Amino acid sequence: MKTIVKQMLLLLLFGVYQLAFSQSDYQVTVTDKDNIEVKATMFTRDNQIHLPIMATEGLSDGPAELIRNLRVTDANGKPISISGTKNNGNYFSWQLDTSNAKISIHYEIEMLHDQYNWPFGVEEISYRTSEGFMIIGRYLFIVSEWDDKNCSVSFNLPGSWQISSPWNTSTPGRYEGLSGLELRDNVLFIGNHQEEKVVIGDTELKLVLGPSLQEDKSKILEYLEPNMKAIGSLFGSAPRGSYLVVIQEGEVAGGAFNQSYSMMIEKPVNTASSALWGHGMIHETFHLWNGRGLVPSEQMEWFKEGLTEYMSIRIQAATGSQPRKIIEKKIETAYRRYFLSTMMGPPISLQEAGNNKNQNRMKIYGLGTFIALVLDVEIRHATANKKGIEEVLRLMYQEMALQGKGYNLNDVISYTNRVAGTDLTHLFNSYVTGTNVLKPNKYLAKGGLVLNTFYDDAYLSLLEGADELALNIGRHILGE
Repeated sequence: MKTIVKQMLLLLLFGVYQLAFSQSDYQVTVTDKDNIEVKATMFTRDNQIHLPIMATEGLSDGPAELIRNLRVTDANGKPISISGTKNNGNYFSWQLDTSNAKISIHYEIEMLHDQYNWPFGVEEISYRTSEGFMIIGRYLFIVSEWDDKNCSVSFNLPGSWQISSPWNTSTPGRYEGLSGLELRDNVLFIGNHQEEKVVIGDTELKLVLGPSLQEDKSKILEYLEPNMKAIGSLFGSAPRGSYLVVIQEGEVAGGAFNQSYSMMIEKPVNTASSALWGHGMIHETFHLWNGRGLVPSEQMEWFKEGLTEYMSIRIQAATGSQPRKIIEKKIETAYRRYFLSTMMGPPISLQEAGNNKNQNRMKIYGLGTFIALVLDVEIRHATANKKGIEEVLRLMYQEMALQGKGYNLNDVISYTNRVAGTDLTHLFNSYVTGTNVLKPNKYLAKGGLVLNTFYDDAYLSLLEGADELALNIGRHILGE
């Protein structure tokens, strides 16, 4: 009995030790958009602290080169020297000359990120505006552990300033219980800006628009709200939590993060340009359900991105946000991406392509979108147009996401077959895990559609002479 009690005490103490060992607490003081000071206490296992790297011309160590006056002390306030630094390719590390687990760090950040040309754009790093600044958490917070489970952060800001973040709090300026991923992999905007909110069920979408976009606020909100409601209706409910979208004027680009999205759009903001900025917003908003709600237990990039891209097109067709010619063009673009991926990319399966998303984006977004279209047509043809791919997503969301279950490829196949009432496994074997060349018209004809192609040239239209069921499917997909 004594042995059991000792073992239980040891386990309890180990758990407390692990909790304490993983805790990091940050205090961020902002004087103005050019000056940031960070103080933090944390534990380190290997006597190193880190910052991710995105190298660019003039900054071979990326944002780490904009860290100034880094000081490190132990729990008693005794200075700890930095014995070395290392660029690991993916992150920059400072080696600490200490055997102490608990440390305090103090540093400033020179906010000159927007003076450099970054490979993926300044919207994925940091920039300043007349109202304040945007920064991605990974370039604000130096960390000791990538998988920290218990982080907290306080912000000391000028009197009229606020912070827009996807984090929830009951104490303004103080956030607790954040995972390392939530802390680092999110967009923050700090300044005297305005923040708009769109609430759908338990989901709160926060929107920050740049100064030059304030006159377009009503257009952007009028585009976002009906499409977001349509997405919530498709899934049957909305996920609990917040999502932040920060949009500034600039060359069209965007970066998606854990619970947030940073986007640049060009003016004028109108119906024509909404084919880009509007679609981008809806695609990223859809990820609240397929990506944040539905979470895979294995690599499933084609499903996360391909299904999201296809359903974003479908949603905008259904709400009338985009005319038929734009819907057709987006499906044509998906095929072009797929075709170009077969010409330029490695001969790998769609499933395998997800192992290197950046390298295989054309295949993931191109073939992934087209497979979603093919599955939608097949399901609708098998059910007399009573069900489609949205029923697959809804069932998966209700029966897996809301139950806290991760999904895998076999789950997707199982739900697809269940909704279709027939076995469509061969499609997955051929085009998802296999490398068969997709001949789209073999399947599109069942949906009253035809894709005329010549190399990467593609034109989608309704199929003349198709039967009534097929034409109804095609019209439904195109939003008519």
